Amino acid sequence: MRWLRESPASLLAAALVPLFGLLVVARGRNADWDFRNYHWYNPYAWLTGRREIDVAVAHHATYYNPLPDVPAFLAGQLLPGWAVAFLLGCVHGLNLLLAYRLARRALDAQAHTRAEWIALALAVAGTTGGMALLLVGNASNDLTVSLFVLLALLVIVRHETIRPAPRGDLARFAIAGLVCGSAIGMKLTMAPFAFGLAAGVFAMRAPLRTRLTRATVLGVGGVIGVLAFGGAWAYELWRETGNPFFPYFNDWIRSPLILDASYRDERFLPHGAVETVLYPFVFALDGSRVNDFPFRDVKLALAYAIVPLALVWYVVARPRAIVADRGAPTPTMQLLFAFALVSYAVWVAVFGVYRYVITLEMLAPLLIALALSLVVRNETARVLALATLWILALLGTDWRTVAFGTVSGPWHGGYVDVTHPPLADPAHTLVVMAGTEPMGYVVPSFPPQVAFLRIDGWLDSPQSHSKFGDRMRARIDTHDGPIFGMFSDSETARALAAFDADGLVVAGDCETIRSNVGDPLQWCALKRKPVPE
Repeated sequence: MRWLRESPASLLAAALVPLFGLLVVARGRNADWDFRNYHWYNPYAWLTGRREIDVAVAHHATYYNPLPDVPAFLAGQLLPGWAVAFLLGCVHGLNLLLAYRLARRALDAQAHTRAEWIALALAVAGTTGGMALLLVGNASNDLTVSLFVLLALLVIVRHETIRPAPRGDLARFAIAGLVCGSAIGMKLTMAPFAFGLAAGVFAMRAPLRTRLTRATVLGVGGVIGVLAFGGAWAYELWRETGNPFFPYFNDWIRSPLILDASYRDERFLPHGAVETVLYPFVFALDGSRVNDFPFRDVKLALAYAIVPLALVWYVVARPRAIVADRGAPTPTMQLLFAFALVSYAVWVAVFGVYRYVITLEMLAPLLIALALSLVVRNETARVLALATLWILALLGTDWRTVAFGTVSGPWHGGYVDVTHPPLADPAHTLVVMAGTEPMGYVVPSFPPQVAFLRIDGWLDSPQSHSKFGDRMRARIDTHDGPIFGMFSDSETARALAAFDADGLVVAGDCETIRSNVGDPLQWCALKRKPVPE
């Protein structure tokens, strides 16, 4: 940490970290749909061994790797809600630190005090974008796994020069692969960055044999990282369902429990080849094309336009005497440009969900700065150009959604507080959940003996007639004890139809489950339908 003591810009970067935590606390409680669906339930289910008790509580997301959610869940058991939120906000501050260190290395800021401040400005611009600030304090973990990707890039460029020393050269690529692979093991949506990192490493100027060796070492480290943080979970899914990515890609893997379908969400993919090429400009104008809720940020669109144009200009202009003093792209530039290009290309072909490439939003200002350095030799002119682009980025950010779009309520009590009706016989109680609304967040507040089955939702319903649903219906038919139904008031008709399809009807009046993170839920005693004579 010597760099903190030696550089005022570094000290300021570190001082900015807690500001993100304070922002989250000031905005108020953020309990979005995904949080109420699985981010609170999954770590609880994993830590308490509920895999053999509950079924599909959080729809598809029940089967996501719970590891990234464990720290926040454990913190929520020990700290008041506002303190947990503050710590979650500070996580994004670490993104700023890594982006700053990466920019310093990329700009060779060691010899230029002004470059240190430019690096900090680029990091601040990247980490305060439309989506980045929306995700601060959010439980999606996109701003957590992004730390691993930025760290992998920093590990590679930290000792990079025009002629890198062979000593320890391969170790940094192995470590970078391990770090990036760890992110993918925890959250499979980070997979595009594996392709991007491999392409970036191969693009770095070196003899072909060296490039191949580096890429191989990177790949080996990546596989180890994926297996270390996701291998055990994939094996558990495979053992339990026959599909290590359950329920996804089941049209290929064909687990017998569910339908032969991909179960992918393709709502955010571009429509056609032309829109695919122009997609950064499309979602810069309409953020709902790549996200569930409105947002706007134009930095990716700016980088998408400026970086290729700068590279073409450099290639065309280089032979002219007027630019004879212009330096060639550094290995760090080659790494970052190829990394961004390939990562984006894989993302737009497979996912299209913007928050999955939040790392590129954070890197966009640095990418633009590096591209401009190839075509604008005057440092003052480059700074003015960057300042102009930053103003455009500020004007192109929808600050209303950043300030108000994620707030669910004020701070009081714990991170999640739930009040439910008393249970006379928890050890023999079965709860059936129906509808698509998120309800997983209430499960940790019930006695651990209570079992929860979502008999109706996006993963399965009485109409699908899958083996997955048959198992749940068999448990209902053989259950000897109280049965309760749980559903959102807005889905009453759907829930009652689902109960009826499984041979259950409401017995008496319903009660209410209340919490500090979601709307009240209906809690109804159920009984089996009379058998027709």
